[in-house]
Amino acid sequence: MPMGPTPGPAWADVLTTWSPAWGVNVVLLVLAALYLAAARRHGGWPRRRTASFLLALVSGAVTWNSGIAVFGHQAFAVHMVMHLGLIMVVPAFWVAAHPLELLRSVLPARAGARFDAALDSRASRALFFPGTVLVFYALVIVLTHLTSFMEAMAASMALHHAEQVLYLVAGVLFFHVAIGVDLMPNRPAYFVRYVLMALAMGVDTLVGVVLMQAPATMFPAYDLEGVHLGGALMWVVGDGLMMVIMVLLGRLWVTDATAKIDFGPWLESARRDAFREQTGSGGESSDADLDDDDEALAAYNRMLTRLNRGEH
Repeated sequence: MPMGPTPGPAWADVLTTWSPAWGVNVVLLVLAALYLAAARRHGGWPRRRTASFLLALVSGAVTWNSGIAVFGHQAFAVHMVMHLGLIMVVPAFWVAAHPLELLRSVLPARAGARFDAALDSRASRALFFPGTVLVFYALVIVLTHLTSFMEAMAASMALHHAEQVLYLVAGVLFFHVAIGVDLMPNRPAYFVRYVLMALAMGVDTLVGVVLMQAPATMFPAYDLEGVHLGGALMWVVGDGLMMVIMVLLGRLWVTDATAKIDFGPWLESARRDAFREQTGSGGESSDADLDDDDEALAAYNRMLTRLNRGEH
């Protein structure tokens, strides 16, 4: 049966309490060894990617070995810290480490061919489709915080652990599409990524505000003050982390030589149609880059000359 509401722990206790999670630590150490071995075998693997992977593992180790794990089951606000770490911090560092690219680089020829086929499969394309990862992310956030799931989790460690896995999976999938430049089928345009992150931020904000205004009857197993604080953390800290990641995404966009013109297929098609309507030209081949089409640029210059002369 769910325990009655009790005041949350002091944050000093959360920061100073440690309880080793040996099973998780073994998995983290194995992952670190595999990644480092693959990076060494690759030769010339960027150190910043290795550092990012190790930061992902360190973030996970802190989450699962500290007071965050000890108190995160019964204290709502601490639970929210765990949630943000597992669905944002760990996945963001993980994705920035390019684990799929590293794995592909060390696979033998036959295994590499199977890997490529799996990545290019219909199932993989559906899994990494922006709408898919956004819906999954939103469902995980909403269903684990605004339903009876929270009450059930208070009485079940199994559900508590399952929730952590859900956060990790949802975060890795979401950020792999939103900020990743790792291997993926049909990598979305950068403006699509910004829209994706803005919508996800909206979900976080909505759930956070609802939790901040939650009545005592919504989560009887949890201290109401902790619920309200948890909602504030989700709103302020969650949105803050998302904005930091969006700034880093903007830097990536500016420095990505392949993203000189990154409108995506739909907007690029609309741009071609508008250009053709205004100039009578615009590149007949859908595969040609409109901005590198000499005929299209000449037509554009002629249009500007007519406008400068007041002609129509």
